[in-house]
Amino acid sequence: MKYCLLALGLLITPLLYASPDKIAENCSEWLDARKQNSHGPSLNWLQGFVAGYNEYKYAGKNPQGVLGTKKGSEVAEWMDSYCQKNINSNPRAAIESIIETRQHVKKGCPVRKQSGRPCIPAEEVKQPELNQ
Repeated sequence: MKYCLLALGLLITPLLYASPDKIAENCSEWLDARKQNSHGPSLNWLQGFVAGYNEYKYAGKNPQGVLGTKKGSEVAEWMDSYCQKNINSNPRAAIESIIETRQHVKKGCPVRKQSGRPCIPAEEVKQPELNQ
């Protein structure tokens, strides 16, 4: 019984000193984190948000997903640009805005005429690079 309590005490001790990573809650915090090179946790959160969107919602053909890239440096550069223009915004609003502008809109075919001619699908518009 003593050993179980000792083991439990040893396992719980690190949890008392663990703290969650600081995530940027607004654009000014993002820009400060970038200057201090401590933006890793925030960037991981952004990439996880986009990965979830790509997995469950994205319907485009780009294998890199809605952003067209999986490089963290490109996403961080885009966030820098966005936050400099929208200092009162936050990372979630930023990533939602880029998803909204770049998401694939699947155009439906018009109703078939009585002749039974098949619908010709619309051409997919190629997305520009992320930082353009």
